[in-house]
Amino acid sequence: MSDIESRTRTVVAQTLNLSNWIVTPDATLEKLGADSFDAIGLVMAVEREFGCSLPDDVFSALDDKKAKMTLQDLAGQIEEALKR
Repeated sequence: MSDIESRTRTVVAQTLNLSNWIVTPDATLEKLGADSFDAIGLVMAVEREFGCSLPDDVFSALDDKKAKMTLQDLAGQIEEALKR
């Protein structure tokens, strides 16, 4: 697990009030019980942790249960945002 994935895992776990071991790289946010309010908090927490701004479409993907975004997907979006 990369540093970004590890930090993302911690942010997701803290935001959703879960133990770190429950948040696996392939766990979807839906499976972890995230709802639209959690998505807002998660984006804000990620942006604060990494000092970057995520594109609006990332929020849409987090809020859309059909997208089934995983921790790995979110970490990839953060990595892209950090390159900008």
